[in-house]
Amino acid sequence: MEKRIAAGGVVFRITDGKVKILLVKDKYGHWTWPKGHLERGETPEEGALREISEETGQTLTKIISRVGEQKYHYSLEEETIEKVVHLFLVESSEAVISLQEEELDAAEWLSPAEALERIEYEGSRELLRKALEEISRLG
Repeated sequence: MEKRIAAGGVVFRITDGKVKILLVKDKYGHWTWPKGHLERGETPEEGALREISEETGQTLTKIISRVGEQKYHYSLEEETIEKVVHLFLVESSEAVISLQEEELDAAEWLSPAEALERIEYEGSRELLRKALEEISRLG
């Protein structure tokens, strides 16, 4: 079984004391966070920031902490692929989203409640809750 490594982020910003979470809608029609495959020699942190920038245009970002990993399997051309996504809590100071339309259908800044309602992939809601708890501790 082939193993693929990816990285991404729970991207947030705080404006006027309100937390907003950036979610993207992938080409499969699912709401998730910006993420993608690591390039050769890239650390998960570097890959997460690069993918966030490529997919959403967010460049004024910084990693706050590691949220966890998401592991799942999928089939590709009759082969089972194991995928591991390293997920980080990433703060952005940019409101404008520049969507990578070849990879994504939409992107939006959402309230924490809206983000929890929309996020779809298995295990994502629990990881998002963990990230939101950490954001609330940042003060």
